[in-house]
Order: sequence, then C-alpha cells, then structure tokens
Amino acid sequence: MVILQNCDNYEYSEVYRNVKEIFDACGGIETIVSPGMKVALKPNLIGRKKPEEAATTHPSIVRAVAELCKEAGGSVMICESPGGVYDKGALRSIYKATGIEEAAELSGAELNYDTSVTKVENPDGMYLKTLEILTPLAGADIVINLAKLKTHGMMVYTGAMKNLFGAIAGVGKAEYHFKMPDYDSFANTVIDIYLSVKPCFNIIDAVEGMHRDGPTAGDPYHAGILMGAADAFELDRVALDMIGAELGRVPMGRMAVARGLMAENVQDIDVRGDVSLKKAEERCRDFVVKYNDGNTRLHFSDGVLGRAMEKMMKPKPVFTKDCRSCGECMRNCPVKAITVEKGKRATADLDKCIRCYCCQELCPFKAVKIKKPLVGRIAGKL
Repeated sequence: MVILQNCDNYEYSEVYRNVKEIFDACGGIETIVSPGMKVALKPNLIGRKKPEEAATTHPSIVRAVAELCKEAGGSVMICESPGGVYDKGALRSIYKATGIEEAAELSGAELNYDTSVTKVENPDGMYLKTLEILTPLAGADIVINLAKLKTHGMMVYTGAMKNLFGAIAGVGKAEYHFKMPDYDSFANTVIDIYLSVKPCFNIIDAVEGMHRDGPTAGDPYHAGILMGAADAFELDRVALDMIGAELGRVPMGRMAVARGLMAENVQDIDVRGDVSLKKAEERCRDFVVKYNDGNTRLHFSDGVLGRAMEKMMKPKPVFTKDCRSCGECMRNCPVKAITVEKGKRATADLDKCIRCYCCQELCPFKAVKIKKPLVGRIAGKL
C-alpha cells in the first residue's frame, strides 16, 4: 500500500499533519516505534545544499518524523553518509547547510558523527552477501528512509531504493561504481545495499522534487505531494508512474522487476491518500526524465566495431565555463579519469570514464552537464 498526501508547501504544521496521516493510514507510528527503541532516520543529504535547492530531503520532513518517533517513545538518530569526504567536519557542514542541524535541535533528535562501519550479513543480496554499512544504521532497532524525488544522471531516477546507497561510508561508494560500471549490475548492487538495511518505512519528499539534470544540477519541480509506504519497491514503482518514467528504461526499476521485488503493473499496487494516482500523474505531466540508455537498447558490445558504436552512443560528461578548477570531481572520480589544472576547466578521459556521473552529482558549481551524442539520442527513441 502506498499513501499519497497533498502537501503544497513546507510549512511545518502542514508537513507534520501529512506525515502523521501517512503513518496513521498504515496503522500508526506506534505500530512501528516502541518505547525505548533506537530509531535511525536516513534522509538524502547529498551535499552542502540549501533546502530550497530541492536536492536534499527537506528539514521539516525530517523534523516531523523525528518528533512522531519521539512521541512514540523512541530515541532518534539522524544518519547519513553524503557524497565525497565522510568525516565529522564534513557532516557538521552538511547538517548545517541543509537545515538538518536546526531540525534536530527542534525535534530533540541526535545527529550522527560516528563514521565507523559495521559488517552485516545480507542473505537476500544478489551480489553482496556481506557488506559494511554505517554503524548507526547497523545498530538501530529500525531505520526509517526519508528520500527525495529526483532524476539521476546514471540511474535515471533516485527515490527510496537509491537513497540507501548512503548507507555506504564516504569514498566506499566509489569502489562499488568501479566494480560495477555497467548500469544493470550497479542497479542490482544498490538494491542489495537497500536489502541489507531493510528500512521499516519509507517516505519520499515530492513537495519540491528535482527533474531534468538531477540529482543536484537539475531544476526544482513542484508536485506538492508527500508519499509513504512500508514497501520501498511499491513506493518507487508509484513514483516512476507518477513522473511518467518508462519502467524498462530505469535500471533499478528494471532490475527490481526482474528479481520479483517490484510490480511491473502499477495497477497491482493499492494507492490511497487524499491524492489519487491519476491526479498525481497530472501534477507531474511536465516532469522531464532524461534517459541514458542508447547503448542498452541497441546492443553492439562485441568486437572492435561494437565497442566503437557503443562509444559513439554513450552520454558523456561535459565541463562548462562554470568550472572553477576546484578539483572536487577529480577527487571523487572512481576510476581517476578526470584531470584538473589550475585556472582551466576539468577534462575527462572518456576511454576511462565509466559514466557514473559522480562528477556531475558532486560538483558544487553545477558545472558538469551530461551530453548525449546524436546517435545515442536516436537510439533512445527506437
């Protein structure tokens, strides 16, 4: 069951009421949180972004969920590993910039500064039967996932499932990009990570989502909706339908269906709340989703000619005049394909580039664009 609630803005009383109604529709917060329980909240805090940039989970939602959990008797920890450097200084800066520091103060929640990891077993994983995740997530009694509705350069869409990639500490994320450079394998890896954490409940902030060049360089999109479900696969399936995304062209959706985790037909999902799915689709009719699948829709993987065709079709990162030679892209490139010289735009060795678009995602100046060659644009329409 997925709940869709109308929430036109981030005014706190409005957010609190709608978050409570989402939990109430699913049995109430008290069916999830018991007195004395350790609750970890996992928002999307991708970097030092202000709430109005629509790149991170809005602090009013984090505050509302924290307050509801505390009212039920739980102790609450807000926990995230953003992109790039993962240390106390980086966390402190990001908590402050995103408004989460104030949300914690107002709700009485704690902010996590423990950067250690804990090894966990993952019997449901396809690739990752054991892995290391953030210690506070591993040690919590329950995890509540607070995601953001956004497009994504590599995975096309990021919502509930993808938000748990933040369970991997700092630069450890780059290792997974390096080991799983093709999109379907990486999608399955992210699904495995999600299954290792197993949040008990998931909320997506679609009040102000992000479309076009997400997850950080896109444009805010006002949908005015809060979404919630115990099942993240159902929640993401509804979100994909809502924004008009083609399921087969979204790697994580495609792989979740193949693994029997996600319904192929959205009509098989029970959608409730004060916004109908049809109404939600109407609100998002102008939401722009950018696909990157020319080379997966046409397969030229064998031989010299095949590799040449694939190279011609693949989207590529392009560094614009807004580049300030800060080196953030170079430091976070999983395959060290980027070179930065002082006073010059960054450059990427496209023969090394695995098209993970971490450079675009983590650029603080939105100076990286993803350019799809003409051949790839044509193939994507076939």
